[in-house]
Amino acid sequence: MPGTLFVVATPIGNLEDLSFRALRTLREVDVIAAEDTRRTSKLLAHYEIRKSMVSLHEHNEHREAPRLAARLERGESIALVTDAGTPGISDPGAHLVHLARERGVPVSPIPGPSAVMAALSVSGFPAGQFVFLGFPPRSGSARRAWFTRAQAEPSVIVLFEAPHRVMKTLSEVVIVCAERPIQIHRELSKINEQLVIYTNKSGGDAVKELGEFVIVVGTAVSTDEYRDDATALATAVEMFGCMTKSGSFDEAAAVALTSKALELSEQEVRKAVKKHKIAENQRRQSLP
Repeated sequence: MPGTLFVVATPIGNLEDLSFRALRTLREVDVIAAEDTRRTSKLLAHYEIRKSMVSLHEHNEHREAPRLAARLERGESIALVTDAGTPGISDPGAHLVHLARERGVPVSPIPGPSAVMAALSVSGFPAGQFVFLGFPPRSGSARRAWFTRAQAEPSVIVLFEAPHRVMKTLSEVVIVCAERPIQIHRELSKINEQLVIYTNKSGGDAVKELGEFVIVVGTAVSTDEYRDDATALATAVEMFGCMTKSGSFDEAAAVALTSKALELSEQEVRKAVKKHKIAENQRRQSLP
């Protein structure tokens, strides 16, 4: 019988975010295929796990994946991990997973941390539909095509960027995504976690060019539509609720961020939230 390839999500910052199931899997597998064995060693050391590791990164995956697939066919179990988050999401691992499936090897996801979902969950943007565009190409026609696609995309957009390119990319995002609220999430779940709100008019606070960045672009709704349509206030209430229910923001901060993101006054946001709370209380009281 072949072994199992476990695709294990690991913390994007705070080591306490490793799930019990992921922890048990890392302890039980025969070998761990890691994007960077040095970084994974720190995670394993934190949980006092001693396990054989094999390096599997973007530059050697096509060479190493067949060797790992052969070990799986012989009955060994392997945990695939990347530096942080869920493997295969702008990280190596897809080729090994594809090869394992081709050979009839069971592949089991061990879900957990994801920078994409973490940023969306605290963005306050309605994200029933969203598009993840990964890292923008560094230059040339591929980069121009990438921004052309982003400009035409009406849904919420999530992208990653490296610290030394974040300001360049942000300046281009602001241009092509005019009239759309933009959030920059830096060092999610880490001690230096920072959220910066940008709009097409106001810019935003300084972004420290250190760490990991997730940029979230809200839906394409104009300021006039926000101000003239009751949908604007409904969106404000929804954003406020997402921020406060997650525990990431107190009410004052949530009001300020919602106001800035939607270009509404803080008074308008507070009034809409208060009206919503009164309506909810009346609804609950009317229930049998």
